[in-house]
Amino acid sequence: MTNPTDTLIVDTSNGKLRGKRMGGVHAWLNIPYAAPPVGPLRFREPQPVQPWTGIRDATRFGASALQPPLLPGPLNTVISSASQFSEDCLYLNVWSPAADGRKRPVWVWIHGGAYDLGGGSQYLGHELAKQGDIVFVSINYRLNAFGFLNLGGLFEDERFAHNAGMLDQVAALRWVKENIEAFGGDPGRVTIGGESAGSASVVTLMVMKAARGLFHGAIAQSAGMSLHADWNSSLDIAQEFASQLGVGRDNRDQLWSLPAPLLSRAMERTKKTRPEGLATRPYFDGQVLPSSLEEARAIRTPDIPLLIGTNLDEHRFFTVLRLPIMPLKRPRLANLLTRQLGAERTDKLLALYPDTDRGLTDLGSHTIFTMPSIHFSEQHAQHAPTWRYRLDYPSPFLKLGAMHALDLFLLFPFPPRLTRLLLGKPTPELEALAQRMKRHWLRFVREGRPEEGWPAYDLEKRKTLLLNLKDELVEDPEGARRRAWAERDVMPS
Repeated sequence: MTNPTDTLIVDTSNGKLRGKRMGGVHAWLNIPYAAPPVGPLRFREPQPVQPWTGIRDATRFGASALQPPLLPGPLNTVISSASQFSEDCLYLNVWSPAADGRKRPVWVWIHGGAYDLGGGSQYLGHELAKQGDIVFVSINYRLNAFGFLNLGGLFEDERFAHNAGMLDQVAALRWVKENIEAFGGDPGRVTIGGESAGSASVVTLMVMKAARGLFHGAIAQSAGMSLHADWNSSLDIAQEFASQLGVGRDNRDQLWSLPAPLLSRAMERTKKTRPEGLATRPYFDGQVLPSSLEEARAIRTPDIPLLIGTNLDEHRFFTVLRLPIMPLKRPRLANLLTRQLGAERTDKLLALYPDTDRGLTDLGSHTIFTMPSIHFSEQHAQHAPTWRYRLDYPSPFLKLGAMHALDLFLLFPFPPRLTRLLLGKPTPELEALAQRMKRHWLRFVREGRPEEGWPAYDLEKRKTLLLNLKDELVEDPEGARRRAWAERDVMPS
């Protein structure tokens, strides 16, 4: 119930919160949705919040999950939160026009960052909440060694939860279902959205039994299901991490008492043994997640609307900035394809991508992002409404093109200097593109479909909206290459 004398005070299932006014709406920041995952709760599935008495201050952002810096200089704000970092990180933020008893649609945002960095506080939701008359929620979840290491499988010890970071996301959605009405939101109209690892999280939640019924629409920007690890790869990573700490089966209990920064440094050393690829990520475990990518692809996803797409030049973000999260060179990509698809099929695929800068961008983008996204679209569009897009607008900075994460700067209010650096000089045409995107996304959150003129994706015509200074609706872009991939996804090593 809302305090009738102060709409900044809300009463949740765990206690009262006092928020603040921000950008024309109300904001409640740093709300705990699970107990701090520290001490004996480290590596465990998220536990209930301890209720509090009195009124908890919710006017300042809290800590994001422990994480390393990734990008140089000001670009680190692309996927790295400006807040402090802590193992105690299971908090979320809410923006709403008012806690007035109305039931507005809810958009829950899951941040990206390669399951290694980022935080909910970098995604300010006041503009979207105001423009769309919605409730916007951004969440934290455990990252890297604390959220996605298969220590349970390595030590055959159930005290280590599988995919704890994904379980955190489910716990946040349960909190939303139980509490969002107090903030002016409708628990029966929740859309989940995310970009990169956040997008991979969205599609993963769509095949998780524990997440069924917790959301009613999904937005997946720049990822499919293939950013995960198989069981054996997850064990290899966990073993390397344990070796870095000198921990084995007999002394594994030390992992609950060792200082968190020590574990983070061990994870950084583990990453250096894998020169290219994602060291920590969700893994197919047969419990929290399906047992394999094939099993996940066979699951009937919920009968909910899906808005999904990628950017034209995803791979440029990693090659230009030299970020070894993904394979950066053609030989590395060819080796990855050969290991998983075989030499004959790899040769046929490589023949479609010339050995040029453009060919490398397309090959890397298609391998890691575009084709997995299309394949998930195909899986879902067979029984539920689906809309596909591709962002083609090119960043003028360092010839990055329509790079990975550029879409975020059209949707969210990042620092103006950084936004101008990446999007270029503000023009009426660029502002119009940003507004069209926001209107499409917000109408999808509100009504389960984008603006008029964007038809649903089907397996016959495959109409895709190409977003640029002048949008274009195209049937089956990259059709020949799509057919050559034929529903096969490659998981990064």
